[in-house]
Amino acid sequence: MMQEDLGRTLAANVRAARQALGWRLEDLAARSGVSRNMLQQIETARTNPSVATLARVAATLGVSIGVLVEPPEELGYVARASETLARPAGRDSVARLLVNDGQAPFVEVWDFTIAGHDEIRSAGHPQGTRELLHLHQGALEVSVGGATFTLAEGDALRMRGDRPHAYRNPAAAPARLSMTVVYSGAQDPRYA
Repeated sequence: MMQEDLGRTLAANVRAARQALGWRLEDLAARSGVSRNMLQQIETARTNPSVATLARVAATLGVSIGVLVEPPEELGYVARASETLARPAGRDSVARLLVNDGQAPFVEVWDFTIAGHDEIRSAGHPQGTRELLHLHQGALEVSVGGATFTLAEGDALRMRGDRPHAYRNPAAAPARLSMTVVYSGAQDPRYA
């Protein structure tokens, strides 16, 4: 990370940590023993504080120095709608992988639109996989193993994802659901 980027990251993270505590610059200065002027320079990325100063600020905020210099890409990632791929599913249905964590434990978030009277089948994911579904619109019948679950609009379901399963829309109107897939070990290679 370049020095300039590090300064901006430090500035944003110190400000965010201070504001999360509901403190003004004056409050942080009084508690840390670091001058208000120095803190203002840190929060506007106009100085490169010493390790000792950074350590006092971090300790006062109750975080590690590592947290204060952690780049934004380590804190989160925005998966843009324009980047998600819609995949055909069933006869006329669509499944979109919205975001894939990409690191263990592997987690995926999906958006499904299941056309009227359509069905989506899966042979099952790796051993130990769980699925959490929330039906936003319509009706849904979910079969997993030998069990069938009927969901109405607003219902949610927790199920084994490592067994053959199917999602069936029994109605003429489309069904819309969100699904979170949680892998206990290896990620499903179909969606890696």
